[in-house]
Amino acid sequence: MMGPGWGMGWGMGGGIWMILALLVIIGVAVYYFTKNKNNNGFTNSQQGTKTDALEIARTRLAKGEITTEEFEEIKKTLL
Repeated sequence: MMGPGWGMGWGMGGGIWMILALLVIIGVAVYYFTKNKNNNGFTNSQQGTKTDALEIARTRLAKGEITTEEFEEIKKTLL
């Protein structure tokens, strides 16, 4: 027969694996929630991209880089 400590149980090492698994789950959750949020707290969507593109077009119009007709064409394309 084998002496103490040679059994098939987890022993004290089982707690370490549970803590490690918990840390991995927390890490994945934090990564998921921070990756899918932008500055205003809403998830990334195509609507946000359209708004950003429209703001860029407005800025270009204000700087004189594009004409009013070009701006209207961009606006029509985006919306």
